[in-house]
Amino acid sequence: MKKLILLLAVFTLVLTACGGKAVDAAAITVTMKEFAFDPNPIKVSAGTPVEITLMNEGSVEHDFVIEVISVTDLSTEGGMGEHEMSTEHEEFDLHTSVAAGGTGILRFTPTEPGTYQIFCSVPGHKEAGMIAELIVE
Repeated sequence: MKKLILLLAVFTLVLTACGGKAVDAAAITVTMKEFAFDPNPIKVSAGTPVEITLMNEGSVEHDFVIEVISVTDLSTEGGMGEHEMSTEHEEFDLHTSVAAGGTGILRFTPTEPGTYQIFCSVPGHKEAGMIAELIVE
């Protein structure tokens, strides 16, 4: 019986390791720095609550934005209040900002499958390539 449990544990680890940088989980840690999000892409399941811990390892503020996405149960924790962002848009469906060296949490439940662009709305950051994808399956 112990061998079977050990075999199942090893099999689970091998399957998990084959996933590359994409993350299939309800709890995800995303590192932000000049000028990237890691992991990229991020994979989640529609209808499953998601908690993304955002760690800003950069030397300047960064934010996590998805312009249009259908979600429920949206909440944030630990992010910055007002901050400098692009004036192209007044409102985003998902948005939280994190000061340099800080951590924030974004919680939501995606309701529609699709591929959504993530970007940093601090002026110049998106243009510098700070873009990723959220894949909702």
